[in-house]
Amino acid sequence: MSDLAASSAQLPELPEAIDASTLQTLSEAELETLAGSLHAALRAVTAAVAPYEAQMREIRSRQAELSTERRRRERAAQVQQRASVRQQAKSGEMPSVVDALGDPADLFPPSTPLREINAFLATGGEVGFGFATRPGTLAFTDGRQQRQATTWGEARELHRLGWDPGTPGIPGVRVHLIGTRVERVVASSEVVVQPG
Repeated sequence: MSDLAASSAQLPELPEAIDASTLQTLSEAELETLAGSLHAALRAVTAAVAPYEAQMREIRSRQAELSTERRRRERAAQVQQRASVRQQAKSGEMPSVVDALGDPADLFPPSTPLREINAFLATGGEVGFGFATRPGTLAFTDGRQQRQATTWGEARELHRLGWDPGTPGIPGVRVHLIGTRVERVVASSEVVVQPG
């Protein structure tokens, strides 16, 4: 016997179906009897389904508990990562963007796209360079002009020429929070990079 046949065999029986033309010929008492048998069948089906509904509620509750635990772990990992970034920023393991640009030892190959460099706010949040809609750029200015760098080598060259991160009148580094459209300009000393 198939699973479908087995499950059908366990269902309460339904009263025999009556077509509309036959219903028109039934007396009021017969209609009342038919309504009573349908109501009894509905109660029997409801009672038969109740354990399955209870089990489905239990499964959903357990799934919700698992989701809550996963979110708790994700939050704990984010808190730990932010604390680690803050510690590395304080110790100098993660230099600020401006320090990294001026460091004689190149932290990244010159051809490295800026979008591939792991950057963080000194407070711990992970960020990307540039606008959220156009990531991977770093603006530099000489006070009057503005140029965009898209690779580490271009950024280092502009910094070597005396250009500062920012745009005319707005110093700093434009960053966006990873995974969001939230963006802002922060002081270049407040953005740190992860070497390698």
